[in-house]
Amino acid sequence: MGRKSHKERTSAMPAAEESGEGSRSVRRAIDILGLMLARGGPITVAQIIAELKIPKSTAYELVRTLIEADYVAPASKGTGFFIGRKLYELGMAYHSHVDLLRDGAQIAEELRDETGETVQLSVLDNGLMMVLVKEEGRGHLRIISNVGTRVPVNWAAAGRLLVSDYSDAELESLLKKTIRQSPTSNATMNVEKIIAQIRKFRRLGYATELNEANEHAGCIAAPILDSAGRCFAAISVVIPEQRFNKVTRKRLIVSVMTAAEKLSRRLG
Repeated sequence: MGRKSHKERTSAMPAAEESGEGSRSVRRAIDILGLMLARGGPITVAQIIAELKIPKSTAYELVRTLIEADYVAPASKGTGFFIGRKLYELGMAYHSHVDLLRDGAQIAEELRDETGETVQLSVLDNGLMMVLVKEEGRGHLRIISNVGTRVPVNWAAAGRLLVSDYSDAELESLLKKTIRQSPTSNATMNVEKIIAQIRKFRRLGYATELNEANEHAGCIAAPILDSAGRCFAAISVVIPEQRFNKVTRKRLIVSVMTAAEKLSRRLG
């Protein structure tokens, strides 16, 4: 390779400098938030400048940007600034996720022990159903999904519940982007039919499917609801087709709904 000309070398410099300045601004913004948390109360821009040795103009600009993004808010008494709504929401989201893994794993295990069937706890991830927790059943049935597996919501009963708070327009947009035919070729591909199923299942408080995601297997799922009644996770049992009869299905619906209500109460 030949040497770059002076013009080529200098044309690349602004991008590098901008990248470095951007990283420094991010680090300073993080330092400001960390200082607010460490203080445990409102802090003024003058205190930020003194503590973090940030130039005055930079400090004001960073605080203004953080306020506009709702990461920082004026203190209630009008003196200084403190953490804003967005940080609170992020903290709650992190807390809920940690609790969901811990409590969800426990309840999934309890449901597996009660029913003897494979149990999954799932969440929505970028428009797909993702398996967060899986407890293998005692039988010989093995499900193709593992922890971390992501599948289209039209494949699974749990998937339909996870998007049940979406409006019809939002569902139509999501489904058109994500629906695919399942390995069994039995998954519903008609958007209107899927939306109708989603609405029906949410009204019932549980969802079912048979042979749509796995050959010779059915699934019963129930929604995990937050304090506002929104579904943010779903718990399900997977059972062999030969046991997917009316009596067993009725019993398992009660068990799955009870487990979902229990987890909802813990997390709500």
